[in-house]
Amino acid sequence: MKRKSFAVILGVMFCLLLANPLQSCVGRLLVVAVNNSADQVIMGQMLSILINERTGTTVDIVQPGDVKACHEAVLKGEADIYVNYIGDGLALTGGECGGDDPQRVYTLVSQSFMERFGMVWLKPFGFKGPLTLKAHSDKKESGTLAAPVTTKDVLRKFPVLDRLINKLGGRIDDNIMAALRKKAEDQDVKEVARGFLKAHALI
Repeated sequence: MKRKSFAVILGVMFCLLLANPLQSCVGRLLVVAVNNSADQVIMGQMLSILINERTGTTVDIVQPGDVKACHEAVLKGEADIYVNYIGDGLALTGGECGGDDPQRVYTLVSQSFMERFGMVWLKPFGFKGPLTLKAHSDKKESGTLAAPVTTKDVLRKFPVLDRLINKLGGRIDDNIMAALRKKAEDQDVKEVARGFLKAHALI
C-alpha cells in the first residue's frame, strides 16, 4: 500500500513538472550583456522582463562595453546572453559575405559561431543595427539584423530559454524599434519594454 501511494505521489509530481517546465528556472540567475546603444538597452530590458516574468529567473543586465566586449563576457562566463549583429558576427569569424541573402548569411554566422565558440544564434529580432546617432541623422539604413546570442552550456542549464526568447523573433522591425526608441526618450525604458511585451501577450 505504501509503495502504491509513493508511486502515485511521484507520478503527480512528474506530471506537474511537465505541465509547467518554466518553473524549473525559478531562483536561478541569468546575466544579459548589452552595450550602451539605444536598441541594445531596450532589448536588454525586454529580455530581462520576458525571462523573469515567464520563468521566475532573476536577470541582471551588465554593460561591459561594445559588442565585442559583450561577446568576450559571454565567452568568459561573465554573462549568459548578448545581442549581436549578423554583419559583426561575420566579421568576427573572418567569414566572407554570403551575398544579398540575409538567411544565407545568418546560417553561415550561426554555423561558424557554433564551431568556433560553442555559441548559438537565436532568431533575429527583425531590426537592423548598430543603430548609431550618425545613421539616424543621415536617415540611411545601416547595419544588419540583430539577434540574441548565447551558449550551448547556458541552453543546457535553461532548456526552455531558446523557445522563450525566440518568441521575440521577427516581432521588432526597424519601424517598431524606432517607435520604442522614441518612447524611451520620455518614459522609463523598463516600462517601454514591459508595455511592448504586454501588448503582444508575451507576459
